[in-house]
Amino acid sequence: MIRLRHKLLIHGLRIFDQISLTLSLFITVALAKGVYSLPQVYIVFNREYKLFESVGLIAMLIAWTYVFNRFIKYDTSRFVTFNQQIYGLFKASTTTAFLLLLAGVVFDFETLGLKSIAIFWCINNLFGLFARLTVRLLLGLTSSIDSNFRNVLIVGTNPNAKAFAEKITNNAELGYNIGGYIQAPDEAPDEAPDEAPDSLLGSIGQIPEILEREKIDEIIICIPFQQNIESIMRIIALGYDLGVVVRFTPSSDYARIIKSLHIENFDGNCILTFFREHHVLQLLVKRFMDFAGSALLLLLLSPLFALIALLVKLDSKGPVFFAQERVGMNKRSFKLLKFRSMVVNAEELRAKLADLNEVDGPVFKIKKDPRITRIGRFIRKTSIDELPQLWNALIGDISLVGPRPPLFSEVEQYEWLFRKRISIKPGITCLWQVSGRNNLSFDEWMELDKQYIDNWSIWLDIKILLLTIPTVLLGRGAS
Repeated sequence: MIRLRHKLLIHGLRIFDQISLTLSLFITVALAKGVYSLPQVYIVFNREYKLFESVGLIAMLIAWTYVFNRFIKYDTSRFVTFNQQIYGLFKASTTTAFLLLLAGVVFDFETLGLKSIAIFWCINNLFGLFARLTVRLLLGLTSSIDSNFRNVLIVGTNPNAKAFAEKITNNAELGYNIGGYIQAPDEAPDEAPDEAPDSLLGSIGQIPEILEREKIDEIIICIPFQQNIESIMRIIALGYDLGVVVRFTPSSDYARIIKSLHIENFDGNCILTFFREHHVLQLLVKRFMDFAGSALLLLLLSPLFALIALLVKLDSKGPVFFAQERVGMNKRSFKLLKFRSMVVNAEELRAKLADLNEVDGPVFKIKKDPRITRIGRFIRKTSIDELPQLWNALIGDISLVGPRPPLFSEVEQYEWLFRKRISIKPGITCLWQVSGRNNLSFDEWMELDKQYIDNWSIWLDIKILLLTIPTVLLGRGAS
């Protein structure tokens, strides 16, 4: 009954959110048409909607459902804080408001201007906030009823286990009651919970007896994974056999890894997949940004391309463009385009200049490189030499934002952990570009790329693109 009641509550919240979206849109349109009383509601329906518009509105409502399911945790897990709920609500509301703005532009709805979108966003968030506050209040008021409690057995008496138990206790609306603690083999007897020594119910080997004796709804495992893997698997199997919910909270070292776990089924085989891409929609947006952004810039900068091509040709003998084989995503090779800024035999002269290298790591750079031509020095300082890479972004070799594509000779010298930077598609600009470029050490460069990969989002890409503009104009770190 406890699980059924909780599931009904969750699905009720899901339905309420969809009703709130529709009602918020209705109120927004009504206000835009000057409706301020119920008898005037008919005004909203005066407009005749074409079939194309009706299909578009239905598609938008379906998209809203997907967005809310994507950003809001509609599941039966109790471990969702109020802050997480509100953050998810705001993200979902903002995305739906953006979709509504697009619909207003596409279907030319005069009532869906920026003011109306802002009203819609506020109304929808108020509805969602009211619903979540009501649910939390109801859970808090009923938390003293025994039938609403979930009795939890904590496996572990270490500091992490105690801290996790304290978080549960401090969030009474979650409806959990600590039923006792279980001591792991590597935990000392004096690690028993100070606040309730009698709550130590026994060791891991005694869990079957404890489950027979006590009223336990869930088991939460808070012990190190590596040292206790066999014990953890036995507890999970025991929970499965007895129908008891088992949860495992890994240490921070493994949390990021386990967080990426995805369970799949292939022809009867259960497959645990780690690090599968979850940002499919954001990746589609990123590809659209790459294609549209590079196409627009190539068109706008075409006169500059013609001028630079002429200057390169007049300055020294050789081709206008320099195509170099670079390492793409997961070691795929491609030809990276640049305006030629060096003499034709620059690669042959590099070996003779190896002793003059001024940067650490496997990268080769000289501030006053004798191979650079006169126009080459200018276009490198202003980063104009990088502009032909917009073509690489257009055809999908690279992205507008991503780690700079290295040479194969550089990758061969990478330390093991540095290889993560070639696990994603490279780009024209990145955190390194906007954080100092050649003024940074190689290790700092690699750390910035790692930060980008670990924290990637469309918003981070947009931030880097905006920071790239002053960086290029001021020539920061370029040589």
